[in-house]
Amino acid sequence: MNNRTGIFESVCDPANLMTAWKQVRTNKGAAGIDLVTITNFERALQANLITLSGKLRDGRYYPMPARKFELKKSNGGTRTLAILTVEDRIVQRAMLNALEPFFEPAFSPVSFGFRPGRNVQMAVEQLLAYRASGDVYVLGSDISDLFGSLDHDLLMEQVTARIRDKRVLALLRMWLDCGQVFPTEETDASDQRSLTERLGDYATGAVNAAVGNLLEENTAYGYGQYGGYPPNQFYGAATADAPLDQAAQDELRRRARNESLKRLGRDGALFLLTSATKVRRYVSPLTLTIAGATVLAAAAYPMASRLVREKWARRNGTGTLQGGSLSPLLANIYLHPFDLALQRHGLHLARYADDFVIAARDEQSAHQALELAARELQRLRLTLHPAKTWIRRFDQNIEWLGYRFHPHLVAAAPAPPDENLPLAAWWREAKDAIRQAPAQIAPAATKIGERAKTEAGARWQQLKAFAGRHLKGGDK
Repeated sequence: MNNRTGIFESVCDPANLMTAWKQVRTNKGAAGIDLVTITNFERALQANLITLSGKLRDGRYYPMPARKFELKKSNGGTRTLAILTVEDRIVQRAMLNALEPFFEPAFSPVSFGFRPGRNVQMAVEQLLAYRASGDVYVLGSDISDLFGSLDHDLLMEQVTARIRDKRVLALLRMWLDCGQVFPTEETDASDQRSLTERLGDYATGAVNAAVGNLLEENTAYGYGQYGGYPPNQFYGAATADAPLDQAAQDELRRRARNESLKRLGRDGALFLLTSATKVRRYVSPLTLTIAGATVLAAAAYPMASRLVREKWARRNGTGTLQGGSLSPLLANIYLHPFDLALQRHGLHLARYADDFVIAARDEQSAHQALELAARELQRLRLTLHPAKTWIRRFDQNIEWLGYRFHPHLVAAAPAPPDENLPLAAWWREAKDAIRQAPAQIAPAATKIGERAKTEAGARWQQLKAFAGRHLKGGDK
């Protein structure tokens, strides 16, 4: 795929959208905020995918806010997961399929989480390889709230280093912003406006933005302008607009007016959906219906969407939705500098998403690795989870990624559900034990074998001498 023009076109291709749809259908999932289920979408599948492809090409696709719910974790805490609309899931999956080939080859070989062809067992085998090489101590830690702490600007800088198409960058920025639009019932303490005033300001700003757009007919619209990128600066676009005749100008005005109507309809629906709980507290159903119809009938440009986000959203520029197809890839992109920094210092790192371990020869080296890891994460505006950071020897019942490492053998097996199970019984019952490959532990095994052979020979000679002495004594 050509990086200059291929990624965005690949995402828009109906055939690739069909592939993405099949992946979304396989993963199943509930309806998003628009209440469209997978079954509903499939009833007019071809038409829906063609329409979605057209909206992407024309710059008319905008993601909807996600439904969020709390998932209880085994340790008593909660994890916030997001349910995207079916349409958003399809586009994100298509984008993931297009972006992975550009980033996967550059990722570190010691990164194992959420990558094609890699899994937990491979991460455990990597740690076993470090143990076989002579490492005794292990530093284990967890990055605190990784998905909720990704800095948008730092992330986009890393993405921009490989992807130049401004349409792709703008789509990624929209997905990042989407998780920041009215995420909770909280409001900014400095914003003392009532809900009515905020509704009025929204309508005023939207109409003003629409009027400004209609008066500037020759200004290009599309994804390029969403993230602050100048128009016509993506690869594959013309570097300068050719002079337009009167017919072309009239057509451009007509398209601009139609586009403005459609976009405020989308922005108005987004506003009403994300604020529905608050609106119902103050407004009757009839008034809400009239207000919704009024908003949908107005005209706006993408500036209105940015106005909503900048003025009323709790937009701190951090975090990505945990539950979207792109979130794991974005997290690996974000942590790639961390992987490289630790490897440059010669550390034995193995990372699975936000969980990582560093093997070391001695305790002092493990503490030095902890300081370096904390410093490199601070550069990315991330922190270590203090309650999940530890330094132990391999023979101190280490557990990582659901596997317990044998205290004496270069092997690991799934941790027992019963913590009181004796070690010997647990090891006998472990069905999927991971043992280090013989080639990787051959030197150590050879030394152990030679020493055992020597000791056995010496003991045999002692036994023969002992038996000889007793036999001679018996003959006398």
